[in-house]
Amino acid sequence: MAIQELRNQIDTIYDEMLSLFIRQAELTCEIGIEKAKDGKTISDRKREEEILEKIAANSPMDMQNYSIELFREVIRLSKQYYEDMK
Repeated sequence: MAIQELRNQIDTIYDEMLSLFIRQAELTCEIGIEKAKDGKTISDRKREEEILEKIAANSPMDMQNYSIELFREVIRLSKQYYEDMK
């Protein structure tokens, strides 16, 4: 496969990832708003660990650490976005 074709595929993946990240961050804000109504904080360690365990279980062994790191960062950035939007 030609390099440009591979790059085009990567560009398409990045577009999809960006769209999904934006939606995930928006949902995190909605959750934060609902939690704030009940006097709760945005952070939920148990939920985050469940997500990361699921990510690890669904990742190939040689990609687990990278996948976990990626999703840790997604979670962190989404919570930061919520805090910035308050």
